[in-house]
Amino acid sequence: MAVSRLSIVKFLELALTCSCVALHYHSYNSDPELGMLVTGTFVGYLIIFAGAAAGYVMQTPSHKRIDIFYSLVGVALFVASGAVIIDRFQHYSKSDTRDKNLAKASLAIINGAVLLIDAVLTQRGG
Repeated sequence: MAVSRLSIVKFLELALTCSCVALHYHSYNSDPELGMLVTGTFVGYLIIFAGAAAGYVMQTPSHKRIDIFYSLVGVALFVASGAVIIDRFQHYSKSDTRDKNLAKASLAIINGAVLLIDAVLTQRGG
């Protein structure tokens, strides 16, 4: 089984999302608006990426259009989550919670960029 660029990108998305979930677990606050968007995005995409990884391992990939759809929606959700977290925590005094939240936000935005690359690679058939 050959490893393609696209499969490397898929497993990178899964790893980044796992990192976001772990940081979110250790830095969660009770702000409902922030919690709904961020928790929904991270946990929802953790499930989606785990399913995609399982499909790749079993050699049953998802349809190209569905993959592009999930990638583009993921771009919007991860970038929005990262932006909202940065907006909320950038002016907090230096603390462990602030640092974890800003790291989580940075990883979410990076994951959004990786998802955009994934959508382009999937469209090109790479």
